[in-house]
Order: sequence, then C-alpha cells, then structure tokens
Amino acid sequence: MECRNSKFVSAKSSSQKRNETIYTTNDKFGFRTIEVRKLDGIYINGVKVKMKGINRHVMWPEYGRATYPEADLLDVKLIKGMNMNAVRCSHYPPDKNFLRVCDSLGLYVINELAGWQKAYSTKAGTPLVKEMVVRDVNHPSIIFWSNGNEGGHNFDFDADFGKYDLSNRTVIHAHHKPGNAINGIDCNHYEGYESTKELVSENSGNIHMPTEFLHAMHDGGGAATLADYWELQWNGKLGGGGFIWSFADEGIMRTDFNNMIDVNANNAADGVVGPHRQKEASYNAIREIYSPVKITLKELPDNFKGEIPVESRYHFTNLKDCSFRYELINFRSPNDMEPGYKVSQSGTIKSPDIDPTAKGNLQISLSKDWKNNDALAVAAYDPDNNEIYRWVWKIKSHKALVTSLLIEPESKKGIISAKEENNVLTVKGGEIAVSFDTKTGMISKLTNDKSPALPFGNGPVLVSGNATVTSVKHFKEQDYYIVEFNYNGDLSYVRWKMHASGWLEMDYRYTLSGSYPFTGISFDYPQGLVNSVKWLGQGPDRVWKNRMQGVTTNVYQNMNNNTDTGSIPWIYPEFKGYYADIVWMEFNTQMGRFTIASPDKDLYVRLFNFYGINGDKKTPILPTGDISFLDVIPPIGSKNSVSNNAVKELGPSSDLNNIKEAKERTVFFFFGTPK
Repeated sequence: MECRNSKFVSAKSSSQKRNETIYTTNDKFGFRTIEVRKLDGIYINGVKVKMKGINRHVMWPEYGRATYPEADLLDVKLIKGMNMNAVRCSHYPPDKNFLRVCDSLGLYVINELAGWQKAYSTKAGTPLVKEMVVRDVNHPSIIFWSNGNEGGHNFDFDADFGKYDLSNRTVIHAHHKPGNAINGIDCNHYEGYESTKELVSENSGNIHMPTEFLHAMHDGGGAATLADYWELQWNGKLGGGGFIWSFADEGIMRTDFNNMIDVNANNAADGVVGPHRQKEASYNAIREIYSPVKITLKELPDNFKGEIPVESRYHFTNLKDCSFRYELINFRSPNDMEPGYKVSQSGTIKSPDIDPTAKGNLQISLSKDWKNNDALAVAAYDPDNNEIYRWVWKIKSHKALVTSLLIEPESKKGIISAKEENNVLTVKGGEIAVSFDTKTGMISKLTNDKSPALPFGNGPVLVSGNATVTSVKHFKEQDYYIVEFNYNGDLSYVRWKMHASGWLEMDYRYTLSGSYPFTGISFDYPQGLVNSVKWLGQGPDRVWKNRMQGVTTNVYQNMNNNTDTGSIPWIYPEFKGYYADIVWMEFNTQMGRFTIASPDKDLYVRLFNFYGINGDKKTPILPTGDISFLDVIPPIGSKNSVSNNAVKELGPSSDLNNIKEAKERTVFFFFGTPK
C-alpha cells in the first residue's frame, strides 16, 4: 500500500486564514506476519520458511562503495536467479533503493547495524539504531534486525529496535562465538557438517540459521558441499536455512594500474559472481541445489514410461502454478561447426498438483519413437515464467553415442602395418602412426600424414599406484593391429587396438587398495599449444568432487584461458579443470586436432593444472601429467562416493577412504580429424 503524509505546515499571519503545506512524502509499506516459534522455526504469514540466503556488500568496480541503482536491480535478479529467497545486508544497512527492489521482487532481508567485529559504545550506537529503524521500518522485505556482526553486539541495543518498529521484528546476533544466540535463533558462523547436524536436530536449544557459512573464496566454496548442508537444513526440525558468504568478488578498478580490477589478493575474492557479476561455476550449482522444484533422477530407467519423481520445495506455491516443458534432442557431432544440439520434438507437460513441501510426479507423453533421440530435457518455470532449472538425461548409452563416431565407410579405410626397431614399436592405421616405447609401455611419438606430429605422450601413467612393464606382444587380428602390455604393480594390462580407419582403441585395467585422492591414468600435452576443446558431456563448468551440481549434458566448446577464479581475467567458464561424464572430447591445437571418446559412463577428464584456492599452499593436489582420464571408485562399504560429505579434498574420483576395486575402461583416440 502507499501512504501519503503531510507533516509540515507553516503558520501564517492573522491576515492569512489558512495553513499551507510545505512538505509531503510518499512511502510504500506492506503487511505480513513474522514469527519466531522457539524450538520450531521461522514463520512468515503462518508458514514455516527456510532461508536460502547470501551476504551482499554495496560494491561496484567503477564506483567502489558508492551506491549504484542499476546494480540493485541486477543483484536482486541474480540472487533470485540462484533460486535464493533471502539476502543479508552485511555489514551495514543498504541504500533505500535496494530495499525497494527487494520489496518489489520478493526477497527476504536481514538489515544490519553498521559495524564489523567490535561493538559500538552505547552512546555512539543508540542514535544509529534509531536512524536505521526509523528509515527502513516500512519495508516489508525486512524480516530481522541484526545487532552488529561477529562479536560486534552491544546487548544494550537489543531492546532499542522495538522502540521504533511497531512490528517488533526479531533481533538477531550475527556471530561466531558460542553464547550469542538470542530470541531462539543461533546464527553461529562456519559450523562444520557434523556440528550443523547437531544444531538443526530437535535436541538443539535454538533454531540454527548461520548468517555466514561456506566461504566462497576463489573456487573453493559457495556451492562446495552445499548440497549436503542444505539437506541437513531442509530436513532438520530446527534448521532455519543460512546465508552463504558472499555474493560478489569485491574488486575496485585501479585507474593507476591501467584499469585493472584489484580484489586485494585473497581478501575480497570471495563471491559466487565476479566484480561485474560474472557467473562463476558455483552460481549454477547453487541454482540447482536450491531449486524449489527438486528432481533427483540421475538416469532414465530401462522401463521409463515418462514419469519423473518431483518434490516441491516451495513454501507458498503449488506446482500447478508453475509450468514445465520437455524436448527430445540430438547432440551435434565433433565435425559440426557449432556446439549444442538439435530439437526433434518439444511440448508442454501438465503441471502436477503438488502442495508446498509435498512430493509427486511429472508425467510426459512421449512419442513411440522417443528412444531414437540422444537425450530428454525438461525445464521448469516459476509462475512468472522465469526458468527455475533445466535437467537433461541421456537416452542413448555412451556406447551408442561413441559407436556413431567410429563408423567408417569401407572406401575410407586405410592399410594396417607395424614396425619394431630399437625398443620402439610403430603401428599405423590409415594416415595415423603411433609409436610405443616397449620398455615403458608409453606412447613416444605420433604422426599424421596430413598434419604435424602431435606432442601427445608420456603415458599412460597411473595417477595413483605403480606399474612396471613385464611383457609386450603384438600381432594382427582381422582388420586390427593389437599391442598388449602386461605390468607388475597396480596396473594389470593395457591393450591397444589400431583400427584401419586410424582410430586407436585403448583398454586397460588397474586394481587399487588403500587411500587415494584420485584414480585413473594421465598423458602429457602442452596447454600452450591448445586453442580450444569441444566435448559431449556435462558442462559448461568444471566440477569438484564436492560440487557436482549445476552442470548438464550437451555439446560445449571452450577457448583456452588461464582464469584463476576470483582474480583477473574473470573469463568463464574456466578452461582448466575436471569435466564430468565425458562421451567425447575434441582438442583443437596449433599442431592439429585429436579426439578422445569412451563408451563407458562416468569418465572424468582433467585438463591441465588449476587450483580451487590460491593461498600460501595451492589446493588441491592434482594428478600427474597434463590430461587425465579419471574414475569414480566407491570406497569399501559405500555405494556412492560423490555425495559422501566426509570428502574434504576437491576433485573427482575416489574418496580418501579405503578403496579396493578393479577398474576397467576403454578409451578411443583419433590423432587427426575424423572423417
């Protein structure tokens, strides 16, 4: 509602018979109820609500801490785009325009008394509390007043907020020290997984709503392990949600350094978006984790009839008020000029009648020939037609998708040949020749009749474990030439099969028993010679072992860059990293092209050297070599290592728990451009 107040009038002389208004003001306000029910939860308009929030500072590279109205709208849209519902104005009240935008678009706000980690004196702080509350009291988006940050609480102020707020909104302490809980809410910062589990249980004495958690410095936080934390909060009786630190990398444009954006090393590189709001990988992961339409289906079952289980994690909205669409898609091939896919069929899905926090199913009416397509995509849209999230499931197996690449017309097949000299065995198929060192089992040279030699080699080498060649044999078999290396140690064998078309097939087996940060094999190829990569797999962003969300299956292409998340040049997605569930990947290099493909699912390809956190010690440790083919191996007694929160290191493949399992995989190589 809008209220007009005419407060100021001027007194006139006796000859003047009336008063004259000299000042009017307009203000908007809204109605809602806010309750904190102790030992229960936070209720808005009688509905229990969990905060999916983030911390925000007022900051823009060209203007510093000065207010920038365009950023207010942009930031609220980006926050809501992550499927969040709340923002903490840390560590000071924002400008009124930001609050107006939050009122308009619907974002819960924690408004905080200015300060950092030390409390104001009673004399200095009392007028600040009054000014903040009187100025902002009419904004319905504000649901809590925060009396300072991280130890900056003067308890004398706790009762002052209610003097000026007729709604008497709850006062909280955004703290990192035990004993600062207030009004039934514990906001303690940066709790661990196990302690969070205790704090949200029904045995805890307070609602747990951390006003800071999962510090997003560089690419090491934000969404890493968020999926596990959010499940604790969502399912915990006393979980109130929480606020990630923080929204944006806080960089200032340095005109004295050629307009470079300075984030003061590690001190301000802690956002899930960049200084100009560039979306980092955590942005998309948070978007999936916090989706109010929760779909956990990983693969289409063999007997799929179009039914997809879905859970509503809305607080107020029935899913019948949302909309859903599906697409049957076919992925582009490596030889297509552009990445992406083609749509063969699309349509709407009837929105299911599912109440907030309830479960049900989506039902898709599929055509009889739907299995002839590569994948099924489903997108959900909110009542305002904003996309909530889009999921993609492969219909065809990896083997079927890879087989289409390997098909070669008879007229295009070349001649198979082999030559051994001075411990070097060279096999040739068509235009491509591969040389192996018979003592080490590694590729030592690659040539192509129509392009320069590729410096791909120094592998395969195990990224964890040891192996020594014990024997080698080679022979022609039908239309192939076979080279078999046997090993002592953790690698059992590597069997190479050269196809007449030039495709080189590698089958290998290794067995590990112990604790390892990753498992698989590596090769060398200089990053500086790579122009770009194109791949069919999950993307567009890289993943970590504890941040697997926010990626979907498609054909993507990425130019070589050296983005170090949280600092110059903020080019996203990053080029270097772990890429998930790769079907094929084509490398466009200065020396020519080469392609890898695997008919086995869950192949992770690691590209070059990169780090999640850059401090005194670069983290995490990485596999040997430049390009790695990595596997996920469940630890003993575990069926799913990826979601195990005990994992502290970043990166795919095995947990750090004990593993004991043999792994077999097939990878195809084409050291040129497949026809």
